[in-house]
Amino acid sequence: MTERGERATIIGITALAVLSRLTVLWQPMRFDEGVSWAYYVGRSWWTIVGTYQQPNNHVFYSLLAKLSAAALDYPPWALRLPAFIAGVAIIPLTWAVGRRFADGRTALLAAALSVGSTQLMLYSTNARGYTLFVALFLVMLLVADHIRESVTKAGPSLHSGRQEMMSSRAQGEGSARAWLLLTTLGAIGLYTIPIMLYPLGIVATWLAMSSRAMDAPHRTRFLGRVGASFAGSVAIAGMLYIPIIRTAGLGALLGNKFVAASPWDVFLRELPGNFAATVGRWTAPLPWWCIPIMALAALLGMRRPAPSARPSLVIAAGVWCTLVLFGTHRAPFYRVWLFLLPLFLLSVSRGAWWLVQRARPAHTWRGEWAAGVVAVASLVLAVTSHAVEANDDTGVFAPAEQVTAVLAPRLKPGDRVLAPIPPIGPLLYYFPRAGADTVLLTRPLEQANRAFLVLDKRSGQTLEWAVRTGIINPAEFPRPILIADYKDGAVWEVVRK
Repeated sequence: MTERGERATIIGITALAVLSRLTVLWQPMRFDEGVSWAYYVGRSWWTIVGTYQQPNNHVFYSLLAKLSAAALDYPPWALRLPAFIAGVAIIPLTWAVGRRFADGRTALLAAALSVGSTQLMLYSTNARGYTLFVALFLVMLLVADHIRESVTKAGPSLHSGRQEMMSSRAQGEGSARAWLLLTTLGAIGLYTIPIMLYPLGIVATWLAMSSRAMDAPHRTRFLGRVGASFAGSVAIAGMLYIPIIRTAGLGALLGNKFVAASPWDVFLRELPGNFAATVGRWTAPLPWWCIPIMALAALLGMRRPAPSARPSLVIAAGVWCTLVLFGTHRAPFYRVWLFLLPLFLLSVSRGAWWLVQRARPAHTWRGEWAAGVVAVASLVLAVTSHAVEANDDTGVFAPAEQVTAVLAPRLKPGDRVLAPIPPIGPLLYYFPRAGADTVLLTRPLEQANRAFLVLDKRSGQTLEWAVRTGIINPAEFPRPILIADYKDGAVWEVVRK
C-alpha cells in the first residue's frame, strides 16, 4: 500500500461520509434538539453561557450553533452544521489514529466502516455536542502520542552531561505547545459536555502509562506534566462554567438527575445491559446477527501481536472508565460511550485483517480497494435501510412539522396543547416558526377550556395511554375528536365538559 494511494483513498472515503450525512441532515428536529434550541441556542448569548436548567445545554456547542444559525433564522441544517463538520472530521481522524496505533490497512477499513455507522451519522446530524467531543478525543490521542514520541526520542539515555541537559531543555520547550494544546482541547471538551471527563482521563491514564520506561527523575517530571495538563483542563473549564455555577449551582453540572448515583444493586444490574446495548448500537445498521461477529473481531483486534513502545489504549480506557463508573455508580446513556466507537471500529478492522491474513496470503489483498468497497457498501446500506431516521436516540417525533401546520391556525389564547415526550421537544422548535405561542405547550391545564392532545404512536402513546397516565381526565374532557392521524402520531381535540 503506497502512502499516496492511502491518502487518496481516505479522501474518497471522507467524501462518501459527507454524502451519507447529507442524506439525513434535513431530517425533522428531534426532542433534544428542540429543547436545546428553545431554552438556549434560540435565546441570548448570555442565556447560553449563564443558565443550565438541564443538560441539554452543551455550552460550547450551543455557542457554535448560534453562531452558525442565528443570521439564517435557525434552520435545522444550520443548527446542525457544527455537529456535521465535526462528524465528517471523525472519519480522517479515525484513519490518522489508526495509522499511529495500528497500521494503514486497519485505519482505512475503520474509516470505511464509519461512513455508514448509524450512531456516527445520527450525531453528525443532531444539533448537540457529541460528535465534537468525539473529534476532540481523537485529536487528543494524536497530540498525546506526539508527546510520547518526543519524550522517547529525546530520552536522557542517549545523552550525557551538558548534552543531556540541553536535550532535556529542548525537549521541554519543544513539547510545551503540545502540552498546551492537549490542555486546551480537554477544556473545550469539558465546556461542551462534562462527560468529556471520560476521554480526558483515558488520555491522561495512557500518558501516565507511557512513563514506565523512563528513569525515576524524568518519570516524576513527566507525571507532573500529565497531572498539570489534566488539572489545567478542569480548571479552565471550571472558570468558563462560573456564570452557570453562580446562577444554577455546581449541582446542575455534577449532580443533576441524569448523572446522580444509582443504588448499588440497580447500578450493577443495569451495567451489563448498558454495555450490550451500546455494542448493539455500534454495529448498526448491520443486522443483529453481525453483533457477535463484530464483537469477536474487536476482541481479536485488541490483542497485541508483538510488544510495543505504546501503552495499550484498551487497558487505559478500561482502567479509567472502571474508576469513573464505580466512583459514580451510575450507568450512563448509551451516547456517552460514543467517543469509544472509532476505537471499537479500529479494533474490529484489525481483527478482521488478522482473520483475512489467515484465510489468504496478505499480498493478495489490497487495503485501498477493500476499504473502498466497504465504504460504498456501508453508504448504500445506511441510506437504503433508513436506520438513522428509525433510530429513537434523542427522541423522534417525525410528524412534528405537519402537526404544527394543523394546529397553528386552530389555536386560540385559552387553549392548551398536551404534548408529552418526545412530541413536545420538536413542537417547541416548530411552533414559533409557524407563529404559534409555545406558552400553550406549558400553561396549566386547569386554565384551558379546550385542549389538543399530541401523541407519538412509536412510543405506544394512545388515547387510552393518555388517560391511564393521567395526562387527560375523561371526566373533564369527554368526547375526544381525532383531527389528524399520521403513521407515527395523532392529534386529538378535547373540550372541557
